[in-house]
This record gives sequence, C-alpha cells and structure tokens, in this order.
Amino acid sequence: MPNVDLSNVQESTGVFTDIEPGAYTLVITNVEPHPEDEYVRLYWDVAEGPSKGAYAQSQYPPSDVLSWKQGALGFTKHKLHVIADSNGAPQQVVEQAFQMDDWRRFVGKKFGAVVRRRLYTAGPNSKNPGADKTAVEVAAWMSPAELAEGKWSKSLLNDRDQRDKTKVAQPVQQPGVAAVPASFSEGISDPDLYSEDIPF
Repeated sequence: MPNVDLSNVQESTGVFTDIEPGAYTLVITNVEPHPEDEYVRLYWDVAEGPSKGAYAQSQYPPSDVLSWKQGALGFTKHKLHVIADSNGAPQQVVEQAFQMDDWRRFVGKKFGAVVRRRLYTAGPNSKNPGADKTAVEVAAWMSPAELAEGKWSKSLLNDRDQRDKTKVAQPVQQPGVAAVPASFSEGISDPDLYSEDIPF
C-alpha cells in the first residue's frame, strides 16, 4: 500500500487543450537540470490572458531549454536577457543565478515568446510508436516591448515539421484534448503563483 499524503495534492484530470500559435507571456513552472548534457529544461505555462494556466492540469507541460554548450551560448544569453527584461531584474542578477545553478530562482519568472506547433512522429518507446502527433513549442523568445509592438515575423507561426518522411503518411493528430502520460514525475507550480510578483 502506498505511503503517501494526498491531503495537499491538487486533483488533475490528465487532459489539456493546446494553445493556438501566437505571441504569449509565459511563466516558468518547473526546472529539470541535466548537467551531464549541459542544459536545464524549463517547463512553462501561459501567464496572462484568456489562455492563462492552459497546462496547469497537464503532467507533461511544454518546455524549452537553457544550454551551456559552446554553440548555444548566444541563444542562452538572449533568453536570460528576455527573462531579466520580463521580470524587471538586472541582467547580471539573472546571469549569476544561471552561473550558480540556482535553478529554483527561475520558477515563477515570466518571459515573452512566440509559440508554434511542432509536428513529429512518436518514437519507439511511446504509447503509440510511429504515430504522427503535434505539440507546441517556443519559436522565439521576445522582450515585453517586442511583444507589445508586434516586432516579430509572422513566419515564426509556421509549423515545424519533424515527422518521419520515410514511413507511410498517417493523419496528424489534431490539436485539442490530449491524453497525458502518467510517467511525468514532477508536478508544476500552483496556477495562483503565476499572478504573484516574485523578485528575482
């Protein structure tokens, strides 16, 4: 019999609806360091607007990465700059948290982004291997000013197609309600956290 305390656990239906491609203010809900591969995975949700908390019930929310591999440092510096601008923090403070592996300080921080769909083929270890599916991903990180002024190319909204072209074509899973794998072990922050003003 499991020895767990469910009194403070929020119920989850295990389903969610993917957001539409577009510009959003997002919030980092969880972090997952992978030091052996030189990156940290940042799980996110929508922080503001009608789609706020779209992935609050998902045990498998969308994510992006901060990498310290040599070839990725320019992208990572830009992302840290966006986090600083989006949260009114000095860039050196955000960069210091990154340098010190202080990943929990990133939870609750907002950032601007353009989100698009990714089309992909499920891998051999998935529940439905070989099936064509869709997910959402960040196409570009944006400062609050860039988002407000619409200073981004509409081509960023185009789907990124990573489907296996060598197999017989199958219908792409349409966006909408999607089942959630039960294997994701870490929950995400309470949706009420998204509205809090958390200094870096």
